[in-house]
Amino acid sequence: MRSFVSTLLVGAALGLCVPAGAQESSSAALTPLAHRGFVTERTTAERAVAFRPFVPDRQPIQVALLPPFHGGQVSANEGIAYAYGRRGRTWILSEWPRNGGTLSAFAPFPTAREPRCDDVHAVGGSERPRGVAWSTPRGIVLTLTPDGSADPRTLVTEWHRLVRRGACR
Repeated sequence: MRSFVSTLLVGAALGLCVPAGAQESSSAALTPLAHRGFVTERTTAERAVAFRPFVPDRQPIQVALLPPFHGGQVSANEGIAYAYGRRGRTWILSEWPRNGGTLSAFAPFPTAREPRCDDVHAVGGSERPRGVAWSTPRGIVLTLTPDGSADPRTLVTEWHRLVRRGACR
């Protein structure tokens, strides 16, 4: 079960790859969250989740409902993802109720230290992480990944910015 949860988290955090040359019939499939979950209006998504999500940007580019991080496929376990722009880069912040799940399958992220966050992990390995995963004291699991690539320093800088704005409460 732990490997399934880890696979689900990594897939949701990093998106599913489309083979080179694959053609998409819909322009919606080319958007940042199309392969991660069900893209919908922000208000619809925020009403559908069973927690109050942290919103990384006042006007996100796109919002999607996500499959659960842990637990059965019921609406109370669903997550939400926000694609947003910051300094010329598109970022994706995903959030779920922890629901008994754990981040222990991921390496700790020692360079991402913040007094308000003590459960911080590197997605994709701590040497060259492709994302940051963390949990909050109120039982929410979050991941931050770039839509594309970003060097670890840029990734940690954006993560610190979100934590300062309240993403670890």
